[in-house]
Amino acid sequence: MDAGLAGLLGGVIGAAVGAIGAAGAAYITARKAEQQARLQAQTQLAQAQLQLRLEHLNQRREPRAQAYTAVLSLATEILQLLERALGCQETNDEAGFHALAQEIEEKLKGFQPLYTRVLVEGPDSMIEPTGKMEYALHEILHPIEDPLGDFHEDVSEFRNVAQEAVWVFTAAARKALNDDELAARLTAPVDLPPA
Repeated sequence: MDAGLAGLLGGVIGAAVGAIGAAGAAYITARKAEQQARLQAQTQLAQAQLQLRLEHLNQRREPRAQAYTAVLSLATEILQLLERALGCQETNDEAGFHALAQEIEEKLKGFQPLYTRVLVEGPDSMIEPTGKMEYALHEILHPIEDPLGDFHEDVSEFRNVAQEAVWVFTAAARKALNDDELAARLTAPVDLPPA
């Protein structure tokens, strides 16, 4: 083989090796770019899902706050009426006492729709405190309706139980409205869909 042909053959082989190397580098670069684009798309999808969840939770907050406030307002009204009934009992104002007892009974009828609203609005952590508060408030009727019992002592005991149930409800409502679920989601690692 003469030198010219050897040089030409060497040049062709070198060009072929260079082309293969360039093609391999281009393939690897394209694969890396594709993986990077896929990862970026997955991250954007996860962020969009988190944003939608945040918006959903924020939209749920206001109706929940209204429901909890309505329940708490009614419970507070009932407890205030009960205090006034105790005052009437102490001053032997039988007519005032019976009027207030009737008003308490009427107010308690309004609790069930509010309780149902809390059940619908949620979250599940609010069901038990709301139910316990409803039960404690309805238990107030027993000593009011019992003319033979030691009214003042019985009502004071039921009032204390009801007041405790109101405090538990209030704490649970604050926790639910402070979006503890939202805070947990913000601090949790983002789950990316599989590649």
